[in-house]
Amino acid sequence: MTSWPDMQDITIADFEARRQSTVKLVAEGESMPLEIAEINPMGQSQREGGAFSVVLRGPREPVVDQATHHLVFDKDGPIDLFLVPVGEDASGMLYEAVFT
Repeated sequence: MTSWPDMQDITIADFEARRQSTVKLVAEGESMPLEIAEINPMGQSQREGGAFSVVLRGPREPVVDQATHHLVFDKDGPIDLFLVPVGEDASGMLYEAVFT
């Protein structure tokens, strides 16, 4: 199992490498499956490779609140990300994490 870099060192490449990973959002003893739906460059920043966002897709219900959530990737262990619900697409609810 690999692990995540420190939060300030995470890049688009870290998420691209995990695009096919199974992801679970874990909260209050319950879990919900998520998948990486999009990885979007967002321009220049102090972060190596620039700012970016990651959009995760989960089931339509339940919708989790905007907050820091504990995510567990099948091969890479846990990471805590601030997720914002940003709407639905044809397959489920979308949540975005932004890295600037």
